[in-house]
Amino acid sequence: MENIMRCTNTKGLEVHHKRRDGGIDLSNAEVLCHHCHVNTSSYGTPGKSPHPFPVLVKANALKRAGNRCECTRAACGTH
Repeated sequence: MENIMRCTNTKGLEVHHKRRDGGIDLSNAEVLCHHCHVNTSSYGTPGKSPHPFPVLVKANALKRAGNRCECTRAACGTH
């Protein structure tokens, strides 16, 4: 198994839509710290924003992520 670098931030966590048209269920949710969230390709992109995630989906996403950023994008690094 490949060792993937993962952001270790546990503060300022946000639940990000992996795809704008992917719905509001857990399969489309990704927990990111604010720094990693603003570095996604879709952050701040003009157009219709997706519907917000329900509270329970957010809670389950945070639990699944171990209450830390799930980012593994090389551009974000581990800050």
